[in-house]
Amino acid sequence: MKKTDTHRRYGIRLVACTQSPAPKEDSRLKEAYSACINTAQGSPEKIEACQSVLNVLKKEKQHQQFANEESVRVLDYQQCIQATRTGNDQAVNADCDKVWQEIRSKNAAQ
Repeated sequence: MKKTDTHRRYGIRLVACTQSPAPKEDSRLKEAYSACINTAQGSPEKIEACQSVLNVLKKEKQHQQFANEESVRVLDYQQCIQATRTGNDQAVNADCDKVWQEIRSKNAAQ
């Protein structure tokens, strides 16, 4: 009986040890994405690079919703920038700035 209790205690400790790094890694990915966005300064090329981090976050169940929403925002921003190159710059620029501010505010340093 005493051996069983000892094994349970060790088992619980092992489970706790093996489960703790995963959330830390998840938060690192999210932090990496936020850092990427915050240093992109609106550059479509840099924002496109941030997409690869989002693709990894999409695979993590707890971050899927965030990653999907951010993917839509990033795509909106990229389309917005493309529109400024081909059309009515002033009207589109205001929209682009709004989308960019949404992306930045969602990823502000906490």
